[in-house]
Amino acid sequence: MITQEQVTAMVGCTAYTEQGQRVGGVDYVLVDDTTGRPEWARITDRASGLGGVFVPLRNAALEDQRLVLPYAVSLIERAPCAALDCGSVLSVTEEQQLFAHYGIRDVREEVNAESGAGWGQMDRAGAIREGTAGQEVHLSRLRPAQPGR
Repeated sequence: MITQEQVTAMVGCTAYTEQGQRVGGVDYVLVDDTTGRPEWARITDRASGLGGVFVPLRNAALEDQRLVLPYAVSLIERAPCAALDCGSVLSVTEEQQLFAHYGIRDVREEVNAESGAGWGQMDRAGAIREGTAGQEVHLSRLRPAQPGR
């Protein structure tokens, strides 16, 4: 699991699969606005034409200045891409599409299994969903990491 302290070292490093296949360079990291935990990394690789895909950091590791991802290159290459600039964040809808693509659950769903428990009171993304009847395109709980903070 990637820690808050590792975010600075991650930006600009190269991402690889667990099998050692090069994926691309880490452009920037998105962190959870509530917890500060690193959640997504945006990766590009100009040589292969991989243009700005997001990968979840939940089961990733930083080893010897390399981001190691537990996903196959083919899965990462097919990830829904969002043409975002470095200061941008994912919308709730985009994040849900990425969760589905990588076959992972939003950790808030597990924590919020019981009404009023866990992060329920602090869940900005949930408030956005509720306020727009599930049709939101507004920004989620994610923000760009501020290296050095």
